[in-house]
Amino acid sequence: MKEMANANFNNIDEFIDGFTKTDAYAVSLYDGIIWGMEFTYHGKFYRVTRDQSADDETYALICKKFHKPVKHYIEVYRLPCENHGGDYELTPDIYLGLYDDVNDLLDHCIIDGKTLREIIPSEETRITSLD
Repeated sequence: MKEMANANFNNIDEFIDGFTKTDAYAVSLYDGIIWGMEFTYHGKFYRVTRDQSADDETYALICKKFHKPVKHYIEVYRLPCENHGGDYELTPDIYLGLYDDVNDLLDHCIIDGKTLREIIPSEETRITSLD
């Protein structure tokens, strides 16, 4: 089990556990349950979320871009700047992918030639926001 470079998680299994938990009665913004995460890698800003971010019409276009049926996915998109909770337009061109589950996300989301499974524990990654 690989030790995590950033302080948010001790190992990749802890990230997986947080990203797969559900609890309707969460008592704080981060109590071990991850709905979304913003991070920087190689000077670029990204967001991963379990929630549908775009409106239904835009989301249908995003699904079409990735040749996927319209249903719920884990989303990854590039942010224009470090802007947790900020105001930016969610257009299909900023989306990097839609993923069926956390393992699909970790193994098939590729940024700068690396999988997200490699990026999250990397010393080059800085997690800027968890929600």
